[in-house]
Amino acid sequence: MSRGVPHLIADYSARHDIWTRALPILALAYLVGGFNALDLHRWSPLRNLAVGAGVVAALTVVWVAANLAHRRPLLARPTVVGKAELAMFVVGPSLPSLAVTQWGDALQTVLEGLAVLAVVYVGTSYAVVPIMLWAVRRTWAMGTSLGRMIARALPLLLLFITFLFINAEVWQVAATLTGLPYVLLLVVFFVLGGFFVVSRVPSTISDIARFDDWAEVRDAVRDTPADMIDIPTDGDPVEHPLSVRERINVGLVSLFGLGVQVTLVAVVITLFFTLFGFLAIPTSTQLTWTGLDDVTVLASVTVHGHELVLTDALLRVAGFLGAFTGMYFTVTLVTDDTYRSEFAEDVRPQLRQAFAVQVAYLHGRAGRTTLGG
Repeated sequence: MSRGVPHLIADYSARHDIWTRALPILALAYLVGGFNALDLHRWSPLRNLAVGAGVVAALTVVWVAANLAHRRPLLARPTVVGKAELAMFVVGPSLPSLAVTQWGDALQTVLEGLAVLAVVYVGTSYAVVPIMLWAVRRTWAMGTSLGRMIARALPLLLLFITFLFINAEVWQVAATLTGLPYVLLLVVFFVLGGFFVVSRVPSTISDIARFDDWAEVRDAVRDTPADMIDIPTDGDPVEHPLSVRERINVGLVSLFGLGVQVTLVAVVITLFFTLFGFLAIPTSTQLTWTGLDDVTVLASVTVHGHELVLTDALLRVAGFLGAFTGMYFTVTLVTDDTYRSEFAEDVRPQLRQAFAVQVAYLHGRAGRTTLGG
């Protein structure tokens, strides 16, 4: 689980392994949804308190009822969360709103509950937080090699991007976008980069998940709990086709592992152009390039008679070029053989060990089934 590939665990299920781990988040979301029924402006404190207490009591009743149904201690943490409990999580918080005839709040609460379930399922099922933590640790650990990759990949691009930065058309496009359209523009760059990464996952999996003999499996599972499994000394391991969820899980490891590195590059480039623009591009030039009547000055300082300004337009242009550079760096990493091999060697040991543990465990379970039969 801590390696970010929970779907490689045999018999991994939502009822026992996903929703049960997310219970604290679900309980908190239940309370927040139920509190939608409160009206702090029109109701008296006593009435708000009574409705809030009802929400807490309802959650407690649902918790106790679920434990009674599964014959567990009344306040024990459930070990199984099924469809009935999830349905109550969605519907239950809306009942206080229905009781006080707040129909709109009730519908909003139900929709929010469904959204929370979707986010919690994806985040918990695919171990998004462990993957992110692993990606950050690996990026920190491979700082030297990442610096070499950046030093080889970016010089010519940086020269090209610098000319774009002092191009009026770029400012007219990027500096005049605000709000959601600007955010969507940046997202497009990251989505395109993610697409290139994911497109390379099948070839990565086919290489890492294949073991020519049991000796390779034994070497890979050394110092893991699977090392205690009786692994054959001869013969070839049985190939286990990966399910769609397993492939998605492995793809997320590759995507997040590279995504943190690319984001770091994008942030560095954004900061570079922000500093460049702050030092070299005055407000009058920004107004000429953008065609705007005014720009918002966020900070300014006078140095030797020259006013240096930090504007919202400058930040938007720097962010645009940073996101574009991130996409270019992603494409370079996944298409160039040298860069791709360096990144593959970074994620390969973890994924290969996870696949080896899965092969060893499935073999051991098959042996127990045969003996039991």
